[in-house]
Amino acid sequence: MIAVIMLLELVKKSKEDKQALQKIIELFEPKLRKSLTLTRYEEREDLEQELRCKLITCIRKYDIESTPGFWEMKERIKKNNFV
Repeated sequence: MIAVIMLLELVKKSKEDKQALQKIIELFEPKLRKSLTLTRYEEREDLEQELRCKLITCIRKYDIESTPGFWEMKERIKKNNFV
């Protein structure tokens, strides 16, 4: 839970702070590296660059204020019969 809170705080800060954005990228580095092992060696460098660009785009576009809280999400799930 602490990691999620830390990530949310970094995302908030990353809108104006390049160091926060860099920290988020570093947090996702293990997943990025593991995903790259699933591709051909010749394509990894290009794919790594594309994934980093996509990650940065997603971080910058992410709207924390529109993220539902626990109870709101529970009601949405209940309303849509996902339970």
